[in-house]
Amino acid sequence: MLELLAEECTELAQASLKLARKYRGENPTPRTEAECLKSLEEEIADVMTCIDQLGEIVNMETVEKVKEEKLDRWKKRMDRLN
Repeated sequence: MLELLAEECTELAQASLKLARKYRGENPTPRTEAECLKSLEEEIADVMTCIDQLGEIVNMETVEKVKEEKLDRWKKRMDRLN
């Protein structure tokens, strides 16, 4: 499952970068924006499915706590930028 998660994370990163390039119009892909977005959504689903399966190995309560801490930190950073 860990190897599958790594593979799916790589595919998610590639889909994210492709959509970002599409938005910027730099080194564009022949795919439409809708196709790029659909690919990103599919890869997010794949990663989330792997993460759900890791609940047997990883303490998901700890993961949720860290997520909350990181979200709070990101919000504070954004507030400083505005």
